[in-house]
Amino acid sequence: MIGFILGVIYSSFLEWWIHKKLFHELGRKKGSYWSFHLREHHADCIKNNFRDNKFSTRETFGLLLLSVIHLPVLIFSPMFYCATILYALAFIILHNYGHHNPSWAKKYQTWHWRHHMENPNKNWNVVLPLADWILKTDK
Repeated sequence: MIGFILGVIYSSFLEWWIHKKLFHELGRKKGSYWSFHLREHHADCIKNNFRDNKFSTRETFGLLLLSVIHLPVLIFSPMFYCATILYALAFIILHNYGHHNPSWAKKYQTWHWRHHMENPNKNWNVVLPLADWILKTDK
């Protein structure tokens, strides 16, 4: 059980880091591989009041790649690895569902809604805003 809890905590911080550092900081650089996030996803959300009906194959591929990279963890802590996989699945489901249903996201995923609609420099988590709370990047 401890492995699972640590895996969820780790996943929250990994999600925070990828979203902040790769998608936003490196994504601001012209010609960056990561620029799709700001130029496509954020632009569509601003234009369509949080709605983005596109399914991101890049994000899905990235999550699959992270799952493979983390495979050695399975040897040492199957529960930790299981938590990272479930977190990745939760990301795909919640991120897409929220952007297809903005009123649901505003009510149940307020931190992510605020990231897009109020301040794109806060609320880096999508699934669980644990890292945002600890690092004081929420609200």
